[in-house]
Amino acid sequence: NTMTNRLSPRTVAALNHLRRLKPLDGYAAESYSYFGKSLIRLKRRNIPLKDEGFLDICLINSRVIGIQILTSSGSVGRGVVLVKEDGTPCTRDDSPITVNMADALTATNNSASAGASSTRRNSSSSAAAYNAQPTNPLSNIDNENLVQYGIMGLAALVLLKLVANALSNLAFLLLPLLYFYASGNCPSSESFDAKKELKRVMRGAHLPEEQQPKGWLEQKLNRLAASVSTELATSLGYEVRMTDYFGVARLSAVKVPVAGCEFYWIGIINRWQYIGQRELRTNND
Repeated sequence: NTMTNRLSPRTVAALNHLRRLKPLDGYAAESYSYFGKSLIRLKRRNIPLKDEGFLDICLINSRVIGIQILTSSGSVGRGVVLVKEDGTPCTRDDSPITVNMADALTATNNSASAGASSTRRNSSSSAAAYNAQPTNPLSNIDNENLVQYGIMGLAALVLLKLVANALSNLAFLLLPLLYFYASGNCPSSESFDAKKELKRVMRGAHLPEEQQPKGWLEQKLNRLAASVSTELATSLGYEVRMTDYFGVARLSAVKVPVAGCEFYWIGIINRWQYIGQRELRTNND
C-alpha cells in the first residue's frame, strides 16, 4: 500500500468543519493507495475511526460520512456516518445510508491545498503528541509507590521463608510422635487373613467405584464368583510371608502357585491395604 497526500475538496471541507467544531480532538485524514484504488482514512488523535478506508469523506447535513460505494456517474453514494452532528465519533451504528453527493460541501482548490498541508501538519503533531504521552517520566509519587511495592514483595518472601522454616521444624518435632503413633497402631501378623483379603481382591474391592458392580444381584454374583475363585486358587496351598519395617508397618506377600501370582498388602495404622500383584515365573521362562 502506498501513502499519498491527495485529499478531495469534499474531504478537506469535512476536515475544516471538524476542526472548527472540535479543535482539540486532532481530526486528520490520510489518503493511500490500496491495490490501485485510492482510499481515505479519517483519524482522531492519530487513531483511525474505522479500520477500513473510504472512497471519499463528505460533510452532509453537519454529519461526516465515509463513502463506500459510488454510482458510475458519481452522483449518488452509499456509506456510513463517521462523526455525528455534535462532533463526536459514531462508533456503534454502522448502518449504511444513501446520500446525494451534490449535497456534500466542498472546499476551493486553494483551501484544498491548504487543508492537505494542514492535514499533514496536524497529523504529524497529533501523532507526536499522542506518542509522547506514554513516555512521560514517573512522578515522585509513582516512584514511592514502586519502592513500597518492592518492599512489600520482599517482606512477603521473607515471611514465606519463615513460615516454611517453622513448618519444617514442626514436622521435625512431630516426627517422633508420628513414629510412636504408627508403631502403637501397627497391625499384627495374626490379624492378616489371607483368604479374606484374596476374596476382596477377586471381587474388585480395590477398584474405583465406577468399576464396581451395580445392583444387588450383580453384587451377590460377584461375591459368589470371588469366593469360588479364591477357594479354587488356594485349594492346593498358598504361602504367606511377612516383612516388618521398624515396627511401624508390615508387608504381607501371599504366593498362590495355582493362580501364578503373588499378591501384596501393606499393614499400617490398624489397616491392611492391597497394593498390587505380580506374576510368578515358571520353570519354562
